[in-house]
Amino acid sequence: MAGDLDNLDLRILSEIGLDGRQSASDLARKLGISRTYASKKIQRLLDRKITRIAAFTHPLALGYHTLAVTGVQVSPGELNTVADSLCALPDVNMLIIAAGWQGIVIWTMFANPADLSRFLARELGNISGIKSTETMMVIEWRVSLSYLSSSQWRNMLFSYPPSSYLAPWDNQPEPKSILAQQGDRDSNLSIDQLDLMILKEIEHDGRQPVSDLAKKLGISRANASTRLQRLLDKQITWIVAFTSPLDLGYQTNALIGVRVSPKELDTVMDKVVTLPNVFGVAKVVGRYDVLIGANFPGPTDLSRFLVRELGTISGLLSMEITIGLELRKTSFEYLASSYLQRIAQHQ
Repeated sequence: MAGDLDNLDLRILSEIGLDGRQSASDLARKLGISRTYASKKIQRLLDRKITRIAAFTHPLALGYHTLAVTGVQVSPGELNTVADSLCALPDVNMLIIAAGWQGIVIWTMFANPADLSRFLARELGNISGIKSTETMMVIEWRVSLSYLSSSQWRNMLFSYPPSSYLAPWDNQPEPKSILAQQGDRDSNLSIDQLDLMILKEIEHDGRQPVSDLAKKLGISRANASTRLQRLLDKQITWIVAFTSPLDLGYQTNALIGVRVSPKELDTVMDKVVTLPNVFGVAKVVGRYDVLIGANFPGPTDLSRFLVRELGTISGLLSMEITIGLELRKTSFEYLASSYLQRIAQHQ
């Protein structure tokens, strides 16, 4: 698919990867083309499903304080059956069929560690074919929401937790009461039911006009505009282009687990996020100290990265590579929608 994209397509994807709601007029000025041509180019990318404009909602705004990565070892011959069962679980936000550390790797989010514990025991424990699991808690997570250029880390970066936010892990409320107490914990991330409905709408169509959004929710255009702008200004949500790495020519996905000298841990994190091809870095507790997500055109590019880029960072003690073979599920761009479903289930 990457061969079907010209340089202008890539520049457009780069721009809307930073701001998915910017107008065709603004985009045309930046790229030195006509507004009509810019509109046609954007629409063509959307129609071909090379990209889509949606929203990424901050997990903490929804009360998710516990993030975890779990490797799942599966009995031979039951990989697809287990993967399908895991994908059906609403708490599984991402599932990757992998070669390396484990056969399946999943990402999950919960209000507190107790909910994670129940998930591991009751949900995973009831799936036939799972031989063992190994879970790592995420204590810091930096994700570039647009990986077309490593320089975009400075412009579009989701960080968990925010530097100003220290979230308690114990005695968290049930899902249906999270909204009522969120404002007491952090006013910057506080949201109400109407905010949630706006988030749900823009998750499905991030470029829809404010007038359409207001009509759907039965509120004034001014109220819808003010609400949406606050969600963006407070970085409760980001509206960006979600583009498949495969469509951009990235055929090799790698999850790199690294053990790091304790005194070098923060320095290593800061250096890794500047490396080309890296789209995510997590500080974890468990099998590794740092997990790195990166995309490459091919295995040779991954090899060069490990030797020439990652291998030159001091403080690294060891590394282990897991190759992503198939992305079976990703729902990070639908966090508010799935959260509303959870609330409905608890009522």
